Amino acid sequence: MGINFGDARSFKMAIVADYLVNPQNYPRLPRSNTVYDQLRDAGYGIIKMPSPAVIGKGLEGCVVSMVDQIQEYSNRGFRVIMLGADGIPGKGIWITNMRREMKKRGVAFPKSIILKSSDLQSQIVPSFLK
Repeated sequence: MGINFGDARSFKMAIVADYLVNPQNYPRLPRSNTVYDQLRDAGYGIIKMPSPAVIGKGLEGCVVSMVDQIQEYSNRGFRVIMLGADGIPGKGIWITNMRREMKKRGVAFPKSIILKSSDLQSQIVPSFLK
């Protein structure tokens, strides 16, 4: 008997900056959960990157783990996107480190979007979520 990999979220996953889930921890950025709400409402599963404040020397281990997950979800037919935000170290998704690890493995880099401050409070559902 195999494992059922059916997903109630229509096979869509978003790797997101911690800020998009916990905006209250980022006093210099808008305190809005709009993007999180839009992802949820569009049927995305969400994988949150660790906060820049706690990642420290564990960055490479975190990147390796995230790329493992991206690779597995992609192999299973999931649509994977990455969402970062301006004003956070590494855009909150450590994009340079992620690119390097994925290139090393020969894994295609998922669509990635870096949101500007004005995007973070927008009530308009971005086209990339549809």
